[in-house]
Amino acid sequence: MSAYTACCAVFLLVTTFVDLSAAASSSAKITFDLEKRQAVTETLWGIFFEEIQHAGDGGLYAELVQDRQFGGLAYSLGLFHTDNVQLRVPAAYHEADYLPLASVVSQQMPTVPDTGLTGIRKWRQAHAPPEYSLKGQPKSWFPAGGAELMLVKLQPITTSKPSTAYIKLRTGSKGGGLSNTGYWGIPVQDKQEYQLSVILQSETTDSANQAPQVTVQLESQDKRTVYAAAEVKDVSPSWNHSKIMLTSNGTDPTAQLTLYVHDQHVELSIRMLSLFPAENIKGDVLQPFRTDILDYLKDLKPRYVRMPGGCYVEGVSLQDAYWWKPSVGPIQERPGHYNGPWQYWSTDGLGVFEYFQLAEALDAEPVWVINNGISHTYSVPAENIWPLVQDALDLIEFVTGPANSEWGSLRAKMGRSNPWPLNYFAIGNEDCGKPWYVENYIAFFSAIRSRYPHMRLISNCDMEVHAPTDLWDWHMYTNSQNMFDRRHDFDHTPAGKQVFASEYAVFDDSPGHPIQFPGNARAAIAEAGFMTGVERNSQQVAMAAFAPLLSHWNDRACPHNMIIFDNRRVFGTVSYYVQKLFSEFQGVSYIETTVTTPEHDPRDHGIAASATCQDEDCTQLAFKVVNFAPEAQDVDVELLGLHNSPAKMTVTVLNSTNPMSENSFDEPYLVVPRKENVTFNGPASTVTLPPFSLTVTTLDISRQPSMSISQA
Repeated sequence: MSAYTACCAVFLLVTTFVDLSAAASSSAKITFDLEKRQAVTETLWGIFFEEIQHAGDGGLYAELVQDRQFGGLAYSLGLFHTDNVQLRVPAAYHEADYLPLASVVSQQMPTVPDTGLTGIRKWRQAHAPPEYSLKGQPKSWFPAGGAELMLVKLQPITTSKPSTAYIKLRTGSKGGGLSNTGYWGIPVQDKQEYQLSVILQSETTDSANQAPQVTVQLESQDKRTVYAAAEVKDVSPSWNHSKIMLTSNGTDPTAQLTLYVHDQHVELSIRMLSLFPAENIKGDVLQPFRTDILDYLKDLKPRYVRMPGGCYVEGVSLQDAYWWKPSVGPIQERPGHYNGPWQYWSTDGLGVFEYFQLAEALDAEPVWVINNGISHTYSVPAENIWPLVQDALDLIEFVTGPANSEWGSLRAKMGRSNPWPLNYFAIGNEDCGKPWYVENYIAFFSAIRSRYPHMRLISNCDMEVHAPTDLWDWHMYTNSQNMFDRRHDFDHTPAGKQVFASEYAVFDDSPGHPIQFPGNARAAIAEAGFMTGVERNSQQVAMAAFAPLLSHWNDRACPHNMIIFDNRRVFGTVSYYVQKLFSEFQGVSYIETTVTTPEHDPRDHGIAASATCQDEDCTQLAFKVVNFAPEAQDVDVELLGLHNSPAKMTVTVLNSTNPMSENSFDEPYLVVPRKENVTFNGPASTVTLPPFSLTVTTLDISRQPSMSISQA
């Protein structure tokens, strides 16, 4: 019996008309006053996308080959940290599941201060157990058939661009090759097509000037089964870019891609091996997203998407921070960079162009976060900040400028002549209190405001008298009880101040005791309680988002996440469905809601509530009630100002009798919303709330009969 079935057998929602003055046994009374309303900000519920836990590379980004241009391998081995032009790949690097960083890399890494931390980093330093340790770059490249692999550094033409690398493959007496296992396996499906892109050149020709024979194939990791194979025909002493379609004749979630050179004792150089499902190759512009993960994001109906970070934007040092200019143009020209905060290689396949494609695909307002010259370990002094301010202005022109502008023309060249909208711009991430933040913030704010006066600029904290503040960022990771208790955090935010609660989640079951990956029902319901407070204060809280949004099953930096995936499957946690319900029933105005406990009862019974009008005329109503308690509770509910009573309600139930229940790949719908119809018995009633539940009641009073309840 599922958690839902067991719950509903005992705790089916009961609604009966009662005399409220006589109902002394109820845990609380909830009053909704339809005559007292205030506007809800249009952008209240959204999402925060960060390249963390392989959310992009190996996740939403549909590339199937990991480290397609060998940057992760070269970085881990230390090629970019020395003056060496080439470096042999030692056999030992293929023995561990994750590539160990060469000593020259570790020695050059700056030490991150362990004081003044905020957000996820603060939680990780204080509470993270070994299972959430950062493991580094996963292995993916292997020699095949006894081949020797040599990394060769490509020096940039200008010092403003990072170095790149390619592989020089030397075959033995029986030929040899190179295999890639993708992101914990390349998933192939029977009869599905895949497009391979390969850039290579021959370093050896025979006496007859014949190029070596090169083939590519999708195969099982034990090499016993070949699912697709083709010959690479354009092999010459100069770099050639070939695109080949491969059709799989079988299904294997852990296949690999192998390029094989059949000739003996020859050398072949490879700059890129890339593989996308054919469904992502449509026209001249790559459709870069995994459709199943994208569908989960679309179903959230986010009003905005904050991107691309987070700590990802800051970097441990400025050298491993995200910078937008290397992330545009053809994918083979993007060098990629080491994602220092989360310790794996980013191909930058998700660049600024693709991020705005994402916002457009989700029909969401883009919120861009820029590095303001501050990393986890270094701050650029204000007198040296102008080049980064100009970089931010260039980015805005790339996104919003006309196709004949300097940077807008690059966007047009990439296939997008029309500009994208950009109305929100965040200056830094979690940087308040760091050296030069205030001065750098003012420099960015002044330059952007003068050129783009419509832009709403987001600071990392309330700047108070130090600088102008449009919105300020607020982050919280805490335990379940504290999350629920903090539903009143914004009750006394001064009028005119607007908060962007861009990161919040339950990470601990109790203080200092992390929840089990990837979350649980109790944590999700605590977040629902907190969200009623956000909704109540939606004139002061302009935006809010759960974080982290995405996590690969094999890369766990955080214990609680919204959407979990591997290389072929995806499911939403209970928190996903809580977020989905609040987003679906956001509404346009807030209905005054009060929760009171019986006289002389000082206990907090774990009841929270909020309500919204779904349309301007307030004929469609949504009432949210949370029971953050391990037992069912009776609560009295009163609707004031209800002049038109419908006949029916629809109940959507999502809850679990086991507070530790969570969805999984095997049971992706264990704890999800369910619906059923019940009778509406008047504006005053007593309802029985299941343990650890959220109840969203939608009521249509425009005509008879129509009422719905959504309960989670």
